[in-house]
Order: sequence, then structure tokens, then C-alpha cells
Amino acid sequence: MLDLLNSVDVTQLTSHLTLGAADGMSGLIESGKSIIKWLQRIAMVAAALAFCVGGYHLILGGERGRHKCIAWFVGGAAGLVIVMGAYALAEGVNTNIRFGS
Repeated sequence: MLDLLNSVDVTQLTSHLTLGAADGMSGLIESGKSIIKWLQRIAMVAAALAFCVGGYHLILGGERGRHKCIAWFVGGAAGLVIVMGAYALAEGVNTNIRFGS
């Protein structure tokens, strides 16, 4: 009769299970990076629109136009810096703290 329980090598089985867990974590990390890159593209468009609105307030805003445009310029620049820095932060965390293997 076949002895199926003794014919299975447990070390190979556990190495495949460990490798599968590491592959899942690396897939999750790559998904997070791609989401950040996608958000960066949207942030560039949003910052360009904010700068256009700020320019509109600066040129055609009248007496209070200069005060209104400052909020648009600072908000667009700060948002762009935050979103662009998110990828560098994610890379730094990934290199210093190893998730998975």
C-alpha cells in the first residue's frame, strides 16, 4: 500500500507556503506604489488647475484678488509637495522596514 503521509517532504511544503506569503506582500506593496503613482498624476492636474484659478484671481480679482490668489497658490504647491513626497516616503519605509522576505 502507498504510504502518502511519509512520502511528502514537509520542508518543501513549508518553503512553498512561506514563498507564497512573501509574494502576496510584494504584490500588495507594488499595488500601493502604483496607486501612489496614479494619485501623483491626478495631483499634478489638480495643482495646475489650482494655479490657474489663483492666476485668475490675481489678474481679474479686483481689490481682494491678491489675497484670494495666495491661498490657491500655497494650497496647490503644498498639496503637490505632499503627494509627490508620498512615493519617496513609501520607498524609504520599504527599504528600511522589510515586509515579507
